Amino acid sequence: MSRDEAEKKDRIRAFDALFTTNHIQIYKLLLPYLDPSLQQQLAVYIKYLEFQYTAAYFKHHPFGCMPREILSDTTQLYHEILPYCSYAERKKVERLIDIFSTLKNAEEMMETVNMMKEIFPEGFHFGDGDGGAEDFMQMFQMLSK
Repeated sequence: MSRDEAEKKDRIRAFDALFTTNHIQIYKLLLPYLDPSLQQQLAVYIKYLEFQYTAAYFKHHPFGCMPREILSDTTQLYHEILPYCSYAERKKVERLIDIFSTLKNAEEMMETVNMMKEIFPEGFHFGDGDGGAEDFMQMFQMLSK
């Protein structure tokens, strides 16, 4: 297991630990030792207890939550949720990752073009300077030579 995967699992465990009790965890450990019909009933009861505990927790700790993390890159979040997605969801998330990657690359290219315009103002006359599609075409033609 990679370090990133371990950190993700730790966050999930931290959430689960925050909204459960030791007694609920004991019930979860008992599940496989019961008859299937009792497992179903106990599973529903466990979820009910977790819901009840969570509601009570927020009633007594209205500002008690997990610490907020800063998301510096949207694709980071997409990569984190991928292992939990169905096949169809995975394909959609991967398309979003590709779109954000393309946008990031375009943004970096525009920064490079603007930097080149500042460094060589006499040699970089792209269109009317509005950063439109023709600017990209001229830049690609120039770089391909």
